[in-house]
Amino acid sequence: MEWIESYEPKNKEEAEDREHLLQLNPTLIAADRSAPYHYTTSSMVMDFETDKLLMIYHPIYKSFSWPGGHVEEGEALFYSALRELYEETSIRYVKPLSEEPLAMELMPVKAHQRKGEAVDSHFHINFCYGFLGHEDDTLFEANENRKWVPVNALDTFVSEAHMLPIYKDLIERMRALYEK
Repeated sequence: MEWIESYEPKNKEEAEDREHLLQLNPTLIAADRSAPYHYTTSSMVMDFETDKLLMIYHPIYKSFSWPGGHVEEGEALFYSALRELYEETSIRYVKPLSEEPLAMELMPVKAHQRKGEAVDSHFHINFCYGFLGHEDDTLFEANENRKWVPVNALDTFVSEAHMLPIYKDLIERMRALYEK
């Protein structure tokens, strides 16, 4: 709960999500997947020209999205975001815009199959971090599952319409931090 308590909301939606989470019985929130609300991190990685995003293909949602995943027991949020970013993209170097999260989203997750196992619907308490990286500094070959996506073509790659406003808001937050 301390991550939620210490987060400073950046807009009305974040303030409402934070307030909702603080009202919950703390036993409903866990660092692992045992509770209906659990912690995740994600990373928005833009190139230094701020016109491309490093994205991965998410097979459950059939859409390109930010790299990210579940926070491991005892792991700090910032380092969770870095670990997930490296595991999913193999990028060698990123420059953090801040060690503080860009955003906190309360995200519903529909029931689905994961590695052949049924997963009940649940909520991710997601903390997103912003990074800058070089397009040529990745260890992977660009392919259909990991690529640098032009910011002005996000709607071509992102089939989850509800994520587009989130990504666009984060892009603007990142550009504002980068210009400082």
